[in-house]
Amino acid sequence: MRGLPPQIMPLRVVVQADHSLVESLAEQTDRFILSPVESNLEIAARVAQADVIVVDVTRNPAHALAEMKNLQLKRPLLALANKDQVGEALAAGAQAVIARDSSAAKLEVAIAAVQKGLTVTEPGWLSAGAHVTVETGKNVDDNLTPREHEVLILLAEGLSNKQIAAKLTISEHTAKFHVNSILQKMDAQKRVEAVVRAARRGLINL
Repeated sequence: MRGLPPQIMPLRVVVQADHSLVESLAEQTDRFILSPVESNLEIAARVAQADVIVVDVTRNPAHALAEMKNLQLKRPLLALANKDQVGEALAAGAQAVIARDSSAAKLEVAIAAVQKGLTVTEPGWLSAGAHVTVETGKNVDDNLTPREHEVLILLAEGLSNKQIAAKLTISEHTAKFHVNSILQKMDAQKRVEAVVRAARRGLINL
């Protein structure tokens, strides 16, 4: 796979959603083996030997929720939903619920997070019953500067160094310096890995 060290195996992800979303995710990253499915989520997940299952609840809520509830193959399950569907999605077995119109970059991070055992949702949806599992016992964030925290939030949105620089009105060189510092402090090799670890420690909401 392009850009992946040989020891890192791509995640097998079954996606029940519009093909446009699958295509956007495929263009965003090569760290997943994507298997689109229109119906019979159970069979598709078993055939693909899925590591993570993604379901768009907004397309046909009753059908999607029923398929999620009836899944016998227990795998991390990410639901794409509207805010008022959070409770139903969690009750149907979803470990994570994010907005249907999330960017491909955000979806990539959410998939990686749920595969690591995190339960994530949109920040404004927490009152609807969702929560974030926080890793404890490692105070890596103690020495993050306020500016690095701002950059970390923008990393979670999938922005490039150039876009971060424009957003914060700093040079691209300075943005790259902050990103490298965050990777070091998060003990991460890749940007997505740093974002996942930051979410796990409660530094940001996905």
